[in-house]
Amino acid sequence: MLKCFQSSIPAAAATVVLAMIWLIADVKFVNAGHLTGLFYVGAHAVLPGALSEQTYRVRDERGYDGEFYYLIAHDPLNQRGFLAYIDTPRYRWRRIGLPGLAYLLAFGRDAWVDGVYVALQLVFVFLGSYWLAAYAKRNQRNAAWGLAFLMVPAVAVSLDRMTIDLPLAALCVGLLYYASRENSHPSVYAVLIAAPLVRETGILLVLAWCAFWAMKRNLGEVFYGAACTMPALGWWLYVSRHTIPDQAEFLAIPFSGLVAWTVHALAGPVQAYGPRANAVLELAALAGIWLAFALVALILVTRPLLGSRWDLPETTAVIFAAFASLIGFQEVWASTYGIGRTLSPLLIALAVIALRDRNPLFACPLLMAVPRIALQFAAEIKVALLDRA
Repeated sequence: MLKCFQSSIPAAAATVVLAMIWLIADVKFVNAGHLTGLFYVGAHAVLPGALSEQTYRVRDERGYDGEFYYLIAHDPLNQRGFLAYIDTPRYRWRRIGLPGLAYLLAFGRDAWVDGVYVALQLVFVFLGSYWLAAYAKRNQRNAAWGLAFLMVPAVAVSLDRMTIDLPLAALCVGLLYYASRENSHPSVYAVLIAAPLVRETGILLVLAWCAFWAMKRNLGEVFYGAACTMPALGWWLYVSRHTIPDQAEFLAIPFSGLVAWTVHALAGPVQAYGPRANAVLELAALAGIWLAFALVALILVTRPLLGSRWDLPETTAVIFAAFASLIGFQEVWASTYGIGRTLSPLLIALAVIALRDRNPLFACPLLMAVPRIALQFAAEIKVALLDRA
């Protein structure tokens, strides 16, 4: 069976087909045939009049982050005042990459924006899977590994809730793939430009690229990498001038956020996470995050910075782990959906090391998050089946 995946393109195409099957089933059976249901807009969400009547509301009162990027996609420059309906405007609006591109490709027409947004998610599924399959082949592995892109938390959550994390996951895989090539490829600079526009944490990919080449004493690549941040920095400046500062404080003393949530979760798993099965899988995913930090520490201890075993995946893992240690906002740590998609670049970097070095241990942090996300998907399937019964 795996012989049909000798090329990266069939593997990527198969991954897109699987993603499409889920989206079609989600729209038809969970969201009553409404495409806007994919954005998981809460039952009590307040929307502008232009979108209020055409938007499907889910049963969840709170909704999820996808509903805010849904609004931005319909009004990327805030000409219609949609930012007034977003919880943290400056924080969300910086992430213009996917919503802005959807608006441009839809020529600003409300009737087309949602479909283009969803289609772009599938485009990035193809790219992420293609790059992962190509990376596997470069390391003498079967291209079928590209299918594993669907296991990345950011990918699964974005397909379920239309968040913007999937494109960044794909760009992370793309960057690691292009860095593994013997000759530099111009596409790497497109990846570096796009990453921080998709999500502000994408600038850590640029930092990893620059730090890696600085260690190699290639100042040319450092300069080009740094120059790739200019579009994002320009956009962030524009956003800061048109929004008020957000009240939430996301950064804190190193590891204080993770430690605080771990103590809280272990003291009362059911109180922290809900039903027992959910709590058990959430704790497993949380253990995976701790394992990720331990593996990064192992990398720092056992692999010399300029040695043959140190490459861009190691640099990316270290930089994202350093960033993760500073996250203090408890809502991020409170679920695998939150922390899993936020730290997907770290999990990807470690999984890529596992693939390259044939060391399954480095894939464990990612794999430990998969059961909890699968449980969420199973719950939605169960609801759909009960409704049809």
